[in-house]
Amino acid sequence: METNFIRNLLNNIETKINQGQYSEAFSTLYDELRNIRHHSSTEDWKQFISQYREHPVSAFFWQEPLSRRAFEKPRGYAGDPIMLDLQYDYEKLESSPYENEQAEISDLLYYDINRIGHANHANRERRRILSKMINQTSERVANPSILSVACGHLRETSDCTAVKNKSIGKFVAIDQDREALSVAAEAIKGFGETIHASVVDIIRNKVPLPTFDFIYSLGVYDYLSDKLAKRLTKRLFQLLNPGGRLLIINYHPDSPTIAYMEAVMDWWLIYRDEDQMQALVEELPKETIKGIDIFVESNQTINFMEIEKRQGDT
Repeated sequence: METNFIRNLLNNIETKINQGQYSEAFSTLYDELRNIRHHSSTEDWKQFISQYREHPVSAFFWQEPLSRRAFEKPRGYAGDPIMLDLQYDYEKLESSPYENEQAEISDLLYYDINRIGHANHANRERRRILSKMINQTSERVANPSILSVACGHLRETSDCTAVKNKSIGKFVAIDQDREALSVAAEAIKGFGETIHASVVDIIRNKVPLPTFDFIYSLGVYDYLSDKLAKRLTKRLFQLLNPGGRLLIINYHPDSPTIAYMEAVMDWWLIYRDEDQMQALVEELPKETIKGIDIFVESNQTINFMEIEKRQGDT
């Protein structure tokens, strides 16, 4: 990629910033990053990111709360539960850490990323889909048992009729983030249990668990190699009751938001398309699977795969 093109692009964005055209600057960056990544080799893309972060405009966009938190990783990883909360309730942002005009800029960029960012819309849609599936489980099974792996804050339960009506028998939430578990515990207080454990603990059967009617993992597959992802899928499928369903969620490699996530937020995921999702069930006995449904939500950003276990199989 030509150095002059990069310099001109970033200088153009800087000019928009200096002229107070903050939303235009953000939109230009978001769209151009996507275009550059699409037409670059992996090596060229990483080289561009290094050049971008050396330019003054990079610091400007870190004023946006989501981008700043992802880049700084206060809990050691980008997509922590606080970040998701910032996407879920973006109209309820608490007071900015900045003052005066800088606070206004920060709020505007925060609004823009939630307005433009495909991942932000997709994460809110993912939350709605999960809430719906929990409700459907309670309609399908009386007092069902549900397991959430890498549960975060369990915000999907806040809009869930089954939770409000207390029609869930048992809800188990697992995460390796103790701070996240303290929030999740309040969401399922009275009918749930939280467990501090990692994916490896689950795979190695170090966590004593019963069987469940519905198991889902909201975001951990985005960080797992194929080997670990297949092993986790096998273990979770073993934990299903006959007729139970396992929902695996993973970012799609065609997501329009990847470039911004990598360049600005330093947020790197493992992406899987439909065929790669299908490959995760290779180690499951075919005769135990009743059906597999794979779909992408409306923002074309997040893949869902639901695997149903046959009745009579344990």
